[in-house]
Amino acid sequence: MKEKILKIILVSIFLYFLISIFYIILPQFNISSFFYILGKLSGLIGFLFLSTLIFSGDTARFFDKFFGIDKIIIFQRKFSLVTSIFVILHPIFFIISTKSIVKYILPDFTTTPLAIGILSLYLFICIMIASLLYKRISYSKWQYIHILTYILFGLSLYHILTIGSDIQNLKIIYAFLFAMLCIGIIYRTTYKIKQKKYKFTVSDIQKETHNVFTIKTNKTFSFKPGQFCFLRLNKNKLYARHPFTISSSNLDKELSFTVKLKGKFTEELYKLQKNEEIFIDGPFGIFTIEDKTKNLVFIAGGVGITPFMSMIRSQLQSNTKQNITLLYAAKTEEDLIFKEELDKINKDWFKVRYILSREESTFCKNGYIDKDIVEKEVKDIKNSVFYLCCPEKMKKSLKKSLINVNNIKTESFFW
Repeated sequence: MKEKILKIILVSIFLYFLISIFYIILPQFNISSFFYILGKLSGLIGFLFLSTLIFSGDTARFFDKFFGIDKIIIFQRKFSLVTSIFVILHPIFFIISTKSIVKYILPDFTTTPLAIGILSLYLFICIMIASLLYKRISYSKWQYIHILTYILFGLSLYHILTIGSDIQNLKIIYAFLFAMLCIGIIYRTTYKIKQKKYKFTVSDIQKETHNVFTIKTNKTFSFKPGQFCFLRLNKNKLYARHPFTISSSNLDKELSFTVKLKGKFTEELYKLQKNEEIFIDGPFGIFTIEDKTKNLVFIAGGVGITPFMSMIRSQLQSNTKQNITLLYAAKTEEDLIFKEELDKINKDWFKVRYILSREESTFCKNGYIDKDIVEKEVKDIKNSVFYLCCPEKMKKSLKKSLINVNNIKTESFFW
């Protein structure tokens, strides 16, 4: 509550100074010229932001190793909203400046550069709408829509170069953006060609709990425990890809994904038969173990146990042994995934504690994972790395209670 009040105060102060400056400067300028300058500025910013969106989308798989593709996708979603604001403000400011609406909403090809700019605006709006409806668009059609972003870039660049008045001053920037676009196209195309070589089929589907199952594929590839992949099915109009964390060891001969039955896609995934084809894109993510010297504290909630199972299984099969404390929260005992397998791990470097929120049990604690439980179960907090994979509400609560912990890594539920 205090943070919200502080934000409101700061925004109010900022708006006060902004309005004050506006009224101080405005009388010295012609209002039409003022909005005309704003129109040019918003157009330039919109084009720079659009270029950033296209480039970050094309190279997301490359920059995954640095930022995590989940963080990149979240960034793109928020940044696309900001970009939309500047792109839409671009013609609005010109309309206010010239008091002419038709000129900026209906393309007139007697003035080709302006007409191209208007078409670019409508194409941008169509692409944004398609992005919001991506789950209802087939994968192949989505690839064509992505090509439209390159056309949008080309049309926008033509519009700027032929109608802009600051071309000479900014031509280096435009050349740089064009080069970045070419690099992104080459990288994305190369990646798509390589991806076609990998075909996966279902080898087994195993029920874990009343609403969780594990799907296994006929082969695997190199990955780090804790990473995830995008799974895709071309059946029953299930076009969108969905992210699922790998639950198998990186030393296994099969690739496993443990999935919670929730929604049409997971239901169809559960119905797959042996030898049916499944499309897998990955691995992605940086929710992995990098520091091999510190103790590991895994805090899982529900199906958030999957990345930790991959880490634990990998450590069981390798020579690397780090102390692991697993705090596993679920609603009921029935919701605990892999409990039987976890209970069988009789190693001095591994400890598991179960916490149930909706029922009491003799083998575990009742309630929620909080600061007291963490301090009781983790003996050396300063020499530990905390990994959180749980629902967002639980994650936020834990991050607040673990304010004195410096080394915390979280997995984002971004889909």
